[in-house]
Amino acid sequence: MTYLVDYGLKMWRPYAFWIIEGGGQNIIVDSAIHAGDYQNYRPGFQNLPIEHLLTFEEGLSKASLQPNDIDFVIQTHLHFDHCYNTSKCKNATILVQEDELGFASDPHPSFSSMYSTSLFEGLNFEKIRGREEIFPGIEVIPVPGHTPGCQAVAIDTESGRAVITGFCCIKENFFPGEDVQARAPFSGAAIIIPGIHLDAFQAYESMMKIKDLADIVLPVHEPEIMDMETIP
Repeated sequence: MTYLVDYGLKMWRPYAFWIIEGGGQNIIVDSAIHAGDYQNYRPGFQNLPIEHLLTFEEGLSKASLQPNDIDFVIQTHLHFDHCYNTSKCKNATILVQEDELGFASDPHPSFSSMYSTSLFEGLNFEKIRGREEIFPGIEVIPVPGHTPGCQAVAIDTESGRAVITGFCCIKENFFPGEDVQARAPFSGAAIIIPGIHLDAFQAYESMMKIKDLADIVLPVHEPEIMDMETIP
């Protein structure tokens, strides 16, 4: 998760989706993946220490929703762990950046394992081109680097603007601590870019954009989100 820093340290990494309430529509951000589906996605994943928390349906039920109730899925990007359950939302429009859908349909060989076209074939995609307020108080913001068409989702809340990063990171990427120069002598920066990226410079600029915009930063794989019922 942290480029050139702390390799070998073990951490829990949640695979989450987000329900946005109060927008007049049933909106989710990403659709995540179940523990068993993750282990079966590739042979090399079989022995990973993966723990079941909630299925997609169980997560939705916390907001008294079912997959067919979802009106919109804001897809931050189309890596398998972010869109595995999207096809279950039969009535939903899927909002995705045009650049992401294009790359996901024909990915570079070095990243082809991260995408599976079977997961999003036949979905009702609505392609977005750039930054856009898609609903009142809900904005998508291009944050390339992790993938070509990754997008963050900014939501206005009573406690300020919460931004779901979209790209795969943890809190430490944004707030690495005062000892970052000692732990990351090659980074030369006060942030640490994500470990998985196509373009390091774009990833850095995207992180700085979010830090400037957000009152509340929500890294999509931050372990602390497992303890959050609602945000803020």
